[in-house]
Formats: sequence, structure tokens, C-alpha cells
Amino acid sequence: MLIYWLMFLFPAAFAVLEPPGGLGRGRLTFAWVFVVAALVAIIGLRWQTGGDWGNYDRMVQSAYWEKSQFGLLGDPGFALLTRFAAQSRYGMLVVTTVSALIMAPALARFCLAQPRPWLCLTVAVPYFVVVMGMGYIRQGMAVSLLLLALVALQQGGVVRFIAWVLAAALFHSTALIMLPLAVFIANVHPYARLLVLLVLLGAGGGVAAAALSVRTGLLVTNYVDQEMTSSGAVVRLAMTALPGAVLLWWRPRFGLVDAERGVWTLLAGAGIAAFALVLVFPTSTAIDRLGLYLLPLQMFVYARLPEALAGNDRTARVLTVAVVALYAAAFFVWLNYAVNVEYWLPYRFFPFEDGVCLEC
Repeated sequence: MLIYWLMFLFPAAFAVLEPPGGLGRGRLTFAWVFVVAALVAIIGLRWQTGGDWGNYDRMVQSAYWEKSQFGLLGDPGFALLTRFAAQSRYGMLVVTTVSALIMAPALARFCLAQPRPWLCLTVAVPYFVVVMGMGYIRQGMAVSLLLLALVALQQGGVVRFIAWVLAAALFHSTALIMLPLAVFIANVHPYARLLVLLVLLGAGGGVAAAALSVRTGLLVTNYVDQEMTSSGAVVRLAMTALPGAVLLWWRPRFGLVDAERGVWTLLAGAGIAAFALVLVFPTSTAIDRLGLYLLPLQMFVYARLPEALAGNDRTARVLTVAVVALYAAAFFVWLNYAVNVEYWLPYRFFPFEDGVCLEC
């Protein structure tokens, strides 16, 4: 458990000390290089640690023994990665290492684009990094690439935004639900924007239908027919709905301009809607998994909260400490009382594991 608290407390200490305007915003300092390297090692070299380890390990083994049936249908990026991992003597470690090499730099890039990078990272650690990054591997890679898409959005790069969304869809095709957001950064006439939206919806829908067709039966069986309930879904979605409500209520104070205003307003509304839906429908696993794409909302809002609501440095510090305390409390509850936390505890680091048979 100590390793998880170190992952949280390191950025939290910098966040509390972070001056207005951020500490090293936009600059890749030594501390950030250390963070990226540490996250790559912790996420990538874990051994039999994380909620979905067993499932993904079976995928790698299946790719080895059923080569002729393991095609590129579904998520071609992940299919290629799994096939490569199956042919490597390191197997599952290839999957976790590649996921870490995608997640860590993408998260750092997103954080450094925010007013308070260290506060952004602090918010990201408990669920985005530990739970999703070390549990939902495919969606972890997809959402990480979407962070780069959102940075491109912030800079007004519609082509780069679309490219990153499509790259994310290679690892989890549901990432295509973010593609229509490109309409908000198309600097064209409103009627042309509508046309762009229709084209994107048509193209995205077609690709999504083809990609999801091979998993439709499985999704229906698991998520609807069995009425799966994702443990902790209500709490996780509430953690996203709260910053969504804050953003909508105090939106003028956040100083959002152009494309940012429309996109983050839409995501804030989606966060609130997802929370409302999970209270109504018993098939909460589907809503919970789609809610993973809204996790950047937490980082985005809280990284801006002190400057948006505080009138002076002291109040900004109090708000920062409050955000850190909120996520520390949530992390403590998850580490001690979550139903499936035993999959993360104890943390096992591959270089320290003796007698591991990579060929078994």
C-alpha cells in the first residue's frame, strides 16, 4: 500500500506549495521527468497486480495458441499489441509496459497544459492512474490518448484532435464517442459546423459499428442481460459530476474561450447525466465504463478551481488543500474498503519477483 501513497503524496506536496499560475507550467522539469519515469516503472513493471491482470493475461495466451483466429477485428491497435506480446518471452509485461509508455507521457503533457500541473496530477493519481491505468488497460490507453486530443483542442488543432481520437479508438473503439467534439474547434460558419458534425457522426458511427460488431453479443450479455453492477460506480461518477456541476455553475469564472467553452460545458453536462443515469439503471457497468472518458473533467476543473473561485492567494491555498484532502480521503477509502482492492494489494514489482517463469 505504501507505493500507492507515495504516488499520491509526491505530487500532493508540490500541489500545496504550487504558486498561483502553476509551478513550472508548460516546462518539462527534472521533477516531471522523474514522475514520468516512475509512473512507467510502477505501471509497466507491475506483476500480477491490478483488477484486469488475469483477463488480459488470458488474452495474451489466447493470442499465442489461436494465432489464426486472432485477427484485427475489434480494436486493431490492441490486437497487434497482444499478438506481439504473445510472441515475446515477456508476455503480459509487454502489454503493461506499452500501456505505461502511453499513459505516463500523455498524462504529464495534459497536466503541464493546465494552470496548476501538480494539482492536476494529484487528482489523477487515485482513479485515473491507479484504478484505470492499472486495471482497465485498454481504456487506460484510449483515455490517455484522448488527453492529448484535449490538449490539441485547447490549442485549436482540429486535425490533431481527430487524429488522437482515432488513435485512441485503435485500443478501445468506444473512444469514437469523443469524435463529434471536433465540431467545436472547426473555425467555420455555423452551418458548416453542422455539416462537419453530421459527417463526423456518420463516419464515427460507421467505424464504431464495424469495430463493435464483434463484441456486441458479449457486451449485451455482460452489461444488460446479467445486469452487472460495477462496484463503486455511483461514487466514481459522483466524483465526476461534482466538478461538472462546479464548472457549469461558475463557468464565467473559469475563463474558457472559444472551443474550450463548448467542449468542457458538454463534458460537464455529460458527467452530471452519467451520475443521474447510474442511479436509475441497474446496468451500471456500461455507464461506469463510458464514464471513464469523462475522467479528464476532474483534472481539468480542479486544476483551475483555485484561480477561478479564490479572490486571493490564501483562499487559493485553502481550495487547493481542500481538493487534495478530498482525493486523499477518497483514495484512503478505496485502498481500505473497496470490494476488489485485493487485486491491487500487495503491489508486486517484477524486478523484485524471484522465481517467476516467463515461459510458463
